[in-house]
Amino acid sequence: MIELLFALALAGSVDATTDDLATAMPTDFSALEVAKFRKRVTYGEQHERKAERVAKAAHCELPVVSDWVFAKIHAAILVSADGDILKIVPVDSGCPELEQYTVNHLAKYASNIAPIPSTHKPTWYRTTMNFRWPE
Repeated sequence: MIELLFALALAGSVDATTDDLATAMPTDFSALEVAKFRKRVTYGEQHERKAERVAKAAHCELPVVSDWVFAKIHAAILVSADGDILKIVPVDSGCPELEQYTVNHLAKYASNIAPIPSTHKPTWYRTTMNFRWPE
């Protein structure tokens, strides 16, 4: 519940100048530049277990290959000229709860290592988190 409130607060914390950029977010996710973080955004076994619990509780239908469930969650990230994450928008995967988990994870672990745009203005990037667990 606290994670959900945190995500809602994060989503609502964008100022008026960022709102204009948020509405102008590119519609083609694949056209965005891949985010190159200053350090690797870590997520380990405990994060995959949490993602598994979230997906199972939400009854998400995810691809299964060789008895392994695979979840690939894409997200667009708006980064300020100073390198602060202003907004994280997940791409619809059919599992909103897992998308929200990804947004929370990126907001927590990538907030201080986000790429600094070379254009000296806020820039949209794309990133993907991959999770897997046995079926």
